[in-house]
Amino acid sequence: MTRLRPLTLSLALAATAIGAAPAAPPPVQDWSDIEVVIVRPDHPGPALWHIAKGASEIWIVPTVSPVPKGLPWDTTEIASLLKGAHALLLPPRASIGVFEGLWFWMTGMDVLEQPDGKALEDTLPPPLRARFISERTRIGRDADRYSEFLAGVAALRLESDYWNYANFTPNGPQRTIESLASREGVPARPVATYPAMNVIKDVPRMTPAAHLACLKMALDDIDTQSLHAVAAAEAWAKGDIGGVKAHYSETHLDDCLNQNSAYAVLRESANRDMTSAIVAALSKPGTSVAVMPMGFFLRKGGVLERLQAAGLTVTGPGS
Repeated sequence: MTRLRPLTLSLALAATAIGAAPAAPPPVQDWSDIEVVIVRPDHPGPALWHIAKGASEIWIVPTVSPVPKGLPWDTTEIASLLKGAHALLLPPRASIGVFEGLWFWMTGMDVLEQPDGKALEDTLPPPLRARFISERTRIGRDADRYSEFLAGVAALRLESDYWNYANFTPNGPQRTIESLASREGVPARPVATYPAMNVIKDVPRMTPAAHLACLKMALDDIDTQSLHAVAAAEAWAKGDIGGVKAHYSETHLDDCLNQNSAYAVLRESANRDMTSAIVAALSKPGTSVAVMPMGFFLRKGGVLERLQAAGLTVTGPGS
């Protein structure tokens, strides 16, 4: 049985016709159609949304992922907003307790693996197998890297491997903003922390069909990101929301994991907790800054709609 710490961490953090891959169409994103008061940006750099309530205000910075490593973008405006801010709110994070994680790593990894004598590629229908082999070969990975794992687990690993191959990084802009906050002495904290083991332990309960769907979703993501991820990142960097909507799509592996009941609960909790943290920040005089994924903020049922439902007026850039 293979013991692979990086795979366990990938699962914790995740905690978005099958055949020859066609050319990927432009991403389709379930964007919210809610109206905001539009303010034309007078600064270079990413688009910002703003809420003011009495003596309090919060600036929201939605980000895209993955982005090219070293993506250049103008941090001037965000750095200015962080001067004197009393908090940087970060998205919820998943965690594994030290002892629980070690115990699972030592005794439980087999629940994420194929039954004895099975190899991943032997379990795939021929068109999906051909597509998977073609992609892993393109990015320089051999069958052994994935062969022991359930298809949904292999899907997470494949998409991560593609990001490494393409020189992409997840959460690059967020890490830069965290660094800016640290420089200004602004405390940064995730609005909530959830136990990742609940999600990991639910993976073996997914049906074989759900696992195959996850692998197809990962391949679809790679097709889309190959054509659109750089353009989405560049549009984000200059505050071009129309360009972001034309090219950005949340990973379909989120939909894959949403087949996992524990993950579905976690996703709803994340929306609720991010919204509640922003509302709570507006009860304190002064400025706060919040950063979160673009889809998390703008998709239907996301944080923007929930803030509006709470009676808050949100100003933002035009689309």
